[in-house]
Amino acid sequence: MRIVIITIVSLLLTNCTNSYVKNKKTITSPDDLQKFVNVYCNKNKQTDRVIKVCGNGWSKDLNISESKAVLSAKIKIADITSHSIVSNEVITHKENNKGIVKTYDLTADSKLEDVSIAGYKIVHKKVLKEKNGWRTLVLIEYKNT
Repeated sequence: MRIVIITIVSLLLTNCTNSYVKNKKTITSPDDLQKFVNVYCNKNKQTDRVIKVCGNGWSKDLNISESKAVLSAKIKIADITSHSIVSNEVITHKENNKGIVKTYDLTADSKLEDVSIAGYKIVHKKVLKEKNGWRTLVLIEYKNT
């Protein structure tokens, strides 16, 4: 019995490490997502010359998830550099006899007037399984000239 208790305690203690981002493979709760995003996005700081931003996206399709993550980060870069991106976000809630159906649509044009966000570099990308879809997080670096 003592061996079982020692084994359980040692397993619990081995999960208490700073490598939360490296070891995480699935998101099971909103707290998991929040903790992961905080650790992932704060691991690289930006400077005056280099802007580093984190973007994330979720979809049942992996490619759409990656596109949403990159677009999210590009929108943040445009916001930091005091420019704007024309985006259209539509969230609908429809009620039927089975419950509420939610849909989400985001359309954004990253072509800026007299400014370009070309030249960004994806420094790191992490793909996680979340429920019945994919959560993609990207860390993008943009040299501010």
